[in-house]
Order: sequence, then structure tokens, then C-alpha cells
Amino acid sequence: MALHHVNFHTLNSKPIFEDETYDRMMRTCLHNVLRERQIICLAWEIMPTHVHLIIEDFPDLPRPRILQYLKGDTSRAFLVAFPHLRADLLGGHLWTKGYYAVRIISYKQFLATLRYVRANRQRADLQPPESLEHFGNEREIQRHT
Repeated sequence: MALHHVNFHTLNSKPIFEDETYDRMMRTCLHNVLRERQIICLAWEIMPTHVHLIIEDFPDLPRPRILQYLKGDTSRAFLVAFPHLRADLLGGHLWTKGYYAVRIISYKQFLATLRYVRANRQRADLQPPESLEHFGNEREIQRHT
């Protein structure tokens, strides 16, 4: 078991989620995939060109499989909702191949990463999302920061 800060980008770093409608839909897609796949995610944020998450993996649910679920399931659901975007995305490739991951090995690193993920939109001068449900168990985490 390990915590990881992961992020992955839209195809060609296209700023798809600058559009509020697309951003809101991806927030719904991501929330649903995390819930349906029972993925432990302590925090996440969607930026115009990428997504940040703090996830926990397990021997029977390794990080590569978690990312396969996240990227595959969100892409399918998003493109069902917005099929007209397929042409701009090489026939339906919402995300680039691969992802970036850093293992979180200390409590201090976890808190720094959590602050980083939470402040990402503000640092980019973006409006906060409509709700905070994308921060996982907010009350539990709030006690530690």
C-alpha cells in the first residue's frame, strides 16, 4: 500500500476544461468513477489541461490499474456526453498516454502535496469549483492541516 500524487494530461495538453460545462461534467465523471470503482482518493483537482489526484494503491489494486480505470472510464463517459469533441481528439483520445506519479513517503510530504493540489486552481487564477466534494473526506483531512 502506498499513497501517490498522480497527474495526467489531456491530449496535446488541449485546455478542454477551461469550458465550465466540460469542467463540471468531468468533475461528475471523476467523482462517479472514484465511487463506483471504490478507489481511495484523498484529494483531486481538475485543471484546464490536466488532473491531479492523491490516491492509495494496493497489491490487488495497483496504481497502473487505478489509472486505467480513471482515464478509461472518465474518457468514455465524457465523450458519450460530448460526442462532437471526438473529431478534435483524434477520434476519441481524451487523455495522453501515460501519467506522472510520485510516491508520498511521509506525513509532511502528504500535507505539502495536499496543499499543492488544493491550491492549484487559485495559483492559476481560476475560479474555485462549484462544490468541494472532489476533496474526498474534507472534514477528516481538515483536522490535519
